[in-house]
Amino acid sequence: MQIVRKIAGLRHRPLVAGAPCPFLFAFFFCAILAVSGRPSAAQAPADAPRSAATELLQAGKFDAAREAFEAVLDADPANVDAREGEVAASEHLALQARAKGQADEALRALLRAQEAAPNQPRLLFDLGIQEEEMHLYQDADRTLAMLEKLQPGNPQVAYAVAHAKLDLGQLAAAEEKMQVYLKSQPNDASAHYGLGRVYQLELETEKARREFQRCVELQPVQTEAYYQLGDIALGEGNFAEAIADFAKTLARDPKHGGALAGTGQAWFKQKQYAQAETFLQQAIAAAPEYEKGHYYLGLTLARLGRKEDSERELALATSLADAANKKARSGLRLNTPDSQPPNVQP
Repeated sequence: MQIVRKIAGLRHRPLVAGAPCPFLFAFFFCAILAVSGRPSAAQAPADAPRSAATELLQAGKFDAAREAFEAVLDADPANVDAREGEVAASEHLALQARAKGQADEALRALLRAQEAAPNQPRLLFDLGIQEEEMHLYQDADRTLAMLEKLQPGNPQVAYAVAHAKLDLGQLAAAEEKMQVYLKSQPNDASAHYGLGRVYQLELETEKARREFQRCVELQPVQTEAYYQLGDIALGEGNFAEAIADFAKTLARDPKHGGALAGTGQAWFKQKQYAQAETFLQQAIAAAPEYEKGHYYLGLTLARLGRKEDSERELALATSLADAANKKARSGLRLNTPDSQPPNVQP
């Protein structure tokens, strides 16, 4: 059993808001990935300690099973059945912790398994994804690098590495790994989205547009790709096209902070201030910590003659921008001037 990683915007944490897949990752995986086997009842070890541990695992007593497998490993660290049993029990415990929203507990369970049964491919995959979800990007990168040495050429591993590289801002490496994955899975819509994000951050606008368009061709419900297409059109001054793309995003996710703010910005650029305010007010309600929404609302209110309200929004935008820049400097995650609002998961 693997820890599920949603991607979209690699995240996974989905790349696509409201869709079961992202970035990470975004972005951000769409399915549980099995990169190694698991012991079955038929494969249960013959000796008493291992048999007892296996029975505990099969009975769903995962904490006790883990203790039992670790006792076997203390005496025989290379025991294959015990190593796989340790991983299986720890994965179950991590999943239980995640279901309760206890990310730290999930991480501890996986780190403990890595110490007891190091270099198990399935465990390294789980651990890398858990670290990436917790924004421990450098740790995730190191973990996935270990996995890549054990599983060279594995496209699913390349996909995970691509997201870790993207989170670290290592765009050339992210592009290379995403291309490796797409060679084996050319019709994966979320991977095209992820590659589009890489190109977008590399300022390769046309390449990014092609990837986002391919994404929605393959999977029309990929709302986040429509958002990125709208953002590209907005940056090019194609306001009608931007509003149309944002509308496709909002049709599936009415509280998409980025699409609401983008629509408001497009109306502002066209000097339609009343319409701009409508969308920008919705944007800051949906994503209160999204700096761009407050910024353009402040500009809009100034045009409407509401000076005090304008100054309040602009001051808040400045404060949020300072906080975002401080977080970016900490190295926890990649932050760009047009980064997604908090309720949108890239």
